[in-house]
Amino acid sequence: MMAALPVTGNRLLHWTIAALTISALATGYALTNNEPFSPNLLRTHLGLGLSAGLLALVRTIFWLAKGAPQPVFAVHSGLQQAIGKGVHAALRLVPLLLLVSGIGMIVLSGSLEKIANGTLPGLAAFAGLPPAGLHHAAALLLAALIGLHSLAALWHWQRRSFTA
Repeated sequence: MMAALPVTGNRLLHWTIAALTISALATGYALTNNEPFSPNLLRTHLGLGLSAGLLALVRTIFWLAKGAPQPVFAVHSGLQQAIGKGVHAALRLVPLLLLVSGIGMIVLSGSLEKIANGTLPGLAAFAGLPPAGLHHAAALLLAALIGLHSLAALWHWQRRSFTA
């Protein structure tokens, strides 16, 4: 039987994944919107994304095995509860889409060695690959979910209706 993470462990994992994810989104945006191409930025993006994705996988396994952690804020409306559960589920699952699609692009392009040794000339190796569209759409969705989640947290914090 899998033991539940203590509350402090859940929060530490949450904030670690959040920091890595936001950093991966920022480096991914910089990678696709800056010239000249930087192999170091790509490796940084991959390291951040892989770390965030693997930790998200660990958190998702705990979530599936033990259920979602208790909410931090009290929610009284059924609609708010439903939206909150949906957003939190998406925040756990969308990073897994990014992990799988990112790995898929590397595998399908055969570019791992060039990425590792810094000789990949640009992102053209990934253009047109099936996971590329999913990767970019999932990144946009995740950025929107993070924004929505942050606004909801600020709203709840302003109302200071804590459950614990």
